[in-house]
Amino acid sequence: MDSTVMAGWIGGLAGLGGAAVGAAGAVWGAWLQQRHEKNQARSDRENAQHDSAYEGAVQALFSIKALFRRQWRRDVDKDWEPQLLGELDRLRSAALSFTSTDLRTRLEEGAEILTYWKKTTHTEIDNANRPHLVNQVIEHLATVLGEYRRGTAISEPSEDYRSAKEGVYLYIEEMEDDWRRDRENDA
Repeated sequence: MDSTVMAGWIGGLAGLGGAAVGAAGAVWGAWLQQRHEKNQARSDRENAQHDSAYEGAVQALFSIKALFRRQWRRDVDKDWEPQLLGELDRLRSAALSFTSTDLRTRLEEGAEILTYWKKTTHTEIDNANRPHLVNQVIEHLATVLGEYRRGTAISEPSEDYRSAKEGVYLYIEEMEDDWRRDRENDA
């Protein structure tokens, strides 16, 4: 074969190989770009959902606080308790969206305490302390949300928070014991 023909074949094959490599590079680049855009869209969607959950939790907490203020002033109407329960459900719903187990647990626990707010004190004698304990629970939840937003460690609950939690959980245990006894008596 003549050297000119050979050079032509080599040049042609090199051009064809370069075109194939270029096409493969373009397809790979497009795939990487599409993957990056898909990941970015997912990240943006997750951030929007997170921000929405955070805002929902904060708004629910402020509404809960306002509802309790009305309760302490005896400025409530007949649908006060359903409103409170609705806001507590909104707080619980927002809690489900957080990836932080500590935050999620604390919000769910706080919502449980506030659901049974009448049982935050151990005895009827302590009832005068109830508004203080309820407000401490609400303030602790607001603090925890702020700490989470700032990226700092979630603080331990105060003694008042723990006392309110203990009162509510004792009440729940008593209710469960009563339920079990009733079931055993029915059997």
